[in-house]
Amino acid sequence: MAAKKLVSLGGLGLCEHCGTLITVEDMTGDAMDSEWHCPKCASVLSGLSFGYENEGKETKKVKWVGPEEKWVLEKPTKDFELGNWSIQTPGYIICQWA
Repeated sequence: MAAKKLVSLGGLGLCEHCGTLITVEDMTGDAMDSEWHCPKCASVLSGLSFGYENEGKETKKVKWVGPEEKWVLEKPTKDFELGNWSIQTPGYIICQWA
């Protein structure tokens, strides 16, 4: 049995175009200064895909991927599994969206 991949809750998302489960940890290093694309539909990802929304002059994380592989409005507090991933909480990823 293969070991589960550890994934941070803070970098987990759902493609805003097709709903595919994604993580910033799977994005290539050179993608940090360029556009990120969904591995399934190839659409450009924005902060919306990772649960961020603009609130005035601030961008704020307002939703998280929960254990049912759907958006939840309350941040999960216990580790959970999604497929081959073991989701670790708390999970902090600092993202800056242009």
